[in-house]
Amino acid sequence: MAYELFHNKAAKFSSPQLTIRSGKIAFNADAGDILAGVGMKFAHILWDAVTGKIAIRPITKEDDNTFKVSIPHGKRGGTISAQSFLNYIQWRASQPVIIDANWNDAERLLEASMPREHIGPARKGRDLGTANERRPGRKSIGRVDV
Repeated sequence: MAYELFHNKAAKFSSPQLTIRSGKIAFNADAGDILAGVGMKFAHILWDAVTGKIAIRPITKEDDNTFKVSIPHGKRGGTISAQSFLNYIQWRASQPVIIDANWNDAERLLEASMPREHIGPARKGRDLGTANERRPGRKSIGRVDV
């Protein structure tokens, strides 16, 4: 017989992704490899309300605007506790949402487009507004140019 041994070590290829669930933004191993490669210990979360895009800026030192990044020992992916940000954009998905992300090497940002159907109050045709728009009872996080 001419059997061939099948090697169960297939190469796995994927791209950076973010998963939003339970007040956290999780990043997969591919995103984690990119962020670890630039020395991320903390992150700034940037929001463009006009386009509905989020950007994660890796930061090495904590400041007043950083979010803590958690990466379990021995793992490549991790999470950012971002409940305050998700409240700010009025995130309302009832299930985890996976979003493709891209690394912008020139700006050193991990960028992703948020699905508009999960942002803002639950009414049809909601415009995302402008970055400087203030919502009643919410503190403006200001505009950051990159």
